[in-house]
Amino acid sequence: MDKLAELELEFRDPEQPVETHAANSWRGLSVQYSRLKLPAEYDFKWDGSCHYLAYHDLLLLDGEMEVLGDKPIAGGDLRDQMTFVPEGHQITGWAKPADRMNAFTVICFDPSAMYEELQPEFTSFEPRPHIYFQDKVLGATMQKLASMMADEQRPASQIYAETLGLTAALEMFRLAQEGAIRPNAIAGPGNLSKSRQELVLNYITENLARDIGLDELAGLCGLTRFHFARAFKATFNEPPHQFVLKMKLEKAKQLLAKSRLPIADIAALSGFNGASQFARSFKSATGRTPLEFRRSA
Repeated sequence: MDKLAELELEFRDPEQPVETHAANSWRGLSVQYSRLKLPAEYDFKWDGSCHYLAYHDLLLLDGEMEVLGDKPIAGGDLRDQMTFVPEGHQITGWAKPADRMNAFTVICFDPSAMYEELQPEFTSFEPRPHIYFQDKVLGATMQKLASMMADEQRPASQIYAETLGLTAALEMFRLAQEGAIRPNAIAGPGNLSKSRQELVLNYITENLARDIGLDELAGLCGLTRFHFARAFKATFNEPPHQFVLKMKLEKAKQLLAKSRLPIADIAALSGFNGASQFARSFKSATGRTPLEFRRSA
């Protein structure tokens, strides 16, 4: 396998390289593993004469991937997701990773070699690109391959590595032939996935006493602030700042009804910047002052 069939990375800051990069190649098959040391922005490109299968352990604050000829797809929370692109297609894109240990594993396999290996079962295989999908069986194989490539102290035997690579190719071909590939829902401008909704709601609840920023909420979901704000409004029918304010007021109501704490303490516990701001916000939302609400509770 031509080693030039690797994914090409170009870091925008040359002082922030990948921490780990390992690559092996065998007949008709090559494997590349990269782990990012820092949240460094990078551009990437792939233009090999082979099929491309990538397993992502990436959380992106921003970025996009484009299979040339198709519409670019925004990045986000790509953990446990995969991408398959057949020969004859070029991939370009850029990524801004979150501050965590990000990694990806790429398998490139020669179509003619794989046809020879798998021909009895996959004579009618017609590959097409599949961007950001999930499958438990294929994902488990790719995870094993990633762990093997990442282990510098105990490198796996060649026969095991080749077996994993061929198994991944076999599983990928089976998924494509059976039409069993379903894109994983990545929260975009239209919605937040259920898991991200839960993540954001729990975070807001646990941090109501703080002045929560849009940037930190967007970072939880691996989205830009602009994309997060649009997705949040589409999901909850109101912008983030109004939603957070409503939650702060609900907490204040509970404290007013169930405790005898001073108004200033309730304001602080509910995340307001002082008793006067709390009183203004409370009356604007409820038509009553905090004391009037407490008397009627």
